[in-house]
Amino acid sequence: MKATRRQVLKAGLAASTVFSPLAISLAQSRPLKMAVLYPLTGPFAFAGQAGLEGLRDATDYFNEVRGGVGGRKVELIVEDTGYDVSRGTAAFNRIISREREDELLFVYGDSTGLSKALAPEIARLQLPYTATSFSTELADPKTYPTIFVFGPTYNDMMAALLQQIRRTKGKAKVALVYSNSEFGKDPIPYVKEQAPKLGMEIVAEEVTPLAVPDATALALKLRQANPDFVICHGYVLTVEPVLLRAAREQGMKSIFMGTYYSAELALMQRAGAAADGFIVAYHNPYWYDNLAAGIDQLKKFRASKGKDNSYKTTYYVGAYTSCSAIWEAYRRAGAAGKLNRAGVVESLNNMGDWDTGGLIRSMRFVNHRLPYTKLYRANVKSGRFDAITDWVTLA
Repeated sequence: MKATRRQVLKAGLAASTVFSPLAISLAQSRPLKMAVLYPLTGPFAFAGQAGLEGLRDATDYFNEVRGGVGGRKVELIVEDTGYDVSRGTAAFNRIISREREDELLFVYGDSTGLSKALAPEIARLQLPYTATSFSTELADPKTYPTIFVFGPTYNDMMAALLQQIRRTKGKAKVALVYSNSEFGKDPIPYVKEQAPKLGMEIVAEEVTPLAVPDATALALKLRQANPDFVICHGYVLTVEPVLLRAAREQGMKSIFMGTYYSAELALMQRAGAAADGFIVAYHNPYWYDNLAAGIDQLKKFRASKGKDNSYKTTYYVGAYTSCSAIWEAYRRAGAAGKLNRAGVVESLNNMGDWDTGGLIRSMRFVNHRLPYTKLYRANVKSGRFDAITDWVTLA
């Protein structure tokens, strides 16, 4: 069909509008975004709220000090999940349906369960993604090429703890205590497979809800098993303090251990003397770490804004570290002329040269996770965790 003169003029006007300097300027002025699906209510709200503060500080620092991405601001889009997979999934769908693909370049989820639920859609959309989770299953670039774990996986953390057990007592008896959640169950098959190979015996396996008000019965079961070591996993200080108190009241002498989400000072504040000697795998600096330039830099930035610099939790530091790295990936993608989702993934895959300021050992991903951790021991007298190893590389 032959086009009329009016149709040709309309098409030309539309094309000139799309490619006009004004349209290009507007596109370049729009903020670049990251969606945040966080548990701001529910059982882990205290961790989610602390983490969100870290994300916001990282965003402010990147915009105000580093100038954003070629002058474009970065922005967080925050939704509360309540640590509920269905709520998190609904929030994700809302965000994806309304946000522009050229602006929303990353999603930050809240849990192992939510991450596994979203993984197929994340893969379909080729959407860069991370989470508060350190799920072993998700650190698989062949299956999930756009998902990154900003730390060691739960299997890696368990490997570090098993190494410590072997150094302390070769043929040890080990008990496992974990939550009945995707988070809690994630590394258990690995531990049960590896422990016998290292000469250890699993003498008890106790599965609990995410939180328990009283751990007396649980401690009695553990005392009967008489383990040398008890590894706790799948909690955010919702079981560990009450279990430690109950275990010491029962006269247990076992050494208790935990992974990343047990590594917070509140463990000692809640469990008191019973927490002394608790060993954790943790991969970021503590707020009181004077050797971490990244923490010092952050404190100065907060002070310049009149913010309180009293102790910030591990959840805050971890979120700040991850968010800072994500914004750096945006900056690098922009500098390379690839400011899109694929460009951010490419940048993250080549972040090994980025100076983290001691916020983590290295940003060199191995199979899309950062396989570096340290072991710390709770010192109730000082109220701090003391490092008992240097960096442990698990790859």
